[in-house]
Amino acid sequence: MGEDDIPFPMDLTDPSRPWKFKPQGYLVVILTGLSEARRALSALVAGGFAHRDIKVYSGEQTLANDAVNRPRRTVARRLLGPVTDEDEVAGRELYLGYAREGRSALWLRLPNQEDVSKALRVLADYDYLHARYYGFNTWKDFIVS
Repeated sequence: MGEDDIPFPMDLTDPSRPWKFKPQGYLVVILTGLSEARRALSALVAGGFAHRDIKVYSGEQTLANDAVNRPRRTVARRLLGPVTDEDEVAGRELYLGYAREGRSALWLRLPNQEDVSKALRVLADYDYLHARYYGFNTWKDFIVS
């Protein structure tokens, strides 16, 4: 698998394997719609971020991916997940809630936390509602008011 083939956390992958939502090194930005997300993607590329490190999901795609991935979670994960993986469940439900409202999600592979401020500066003029950076041991929300 080449560098360009690295799946994003919301992607549909090998259906024979259980799916686990555990992003690390990603900035997720919720935008008002698909056209705004595509504009934001173009701005990030123009701002020096690699196109292969950016993926946009429409609300419909997010919901469809969840419908496929949800049954792939193991029985133990379905039963114990809400108790043992609160952050995982909360993150997944956050994106599903926005998707149900027709919002789009832009995922930016960003292993260096220092680059988050640069990405958010590029996106300052775009209509986004929420951003969350998933580091390697924690996450941080950036809520637009």
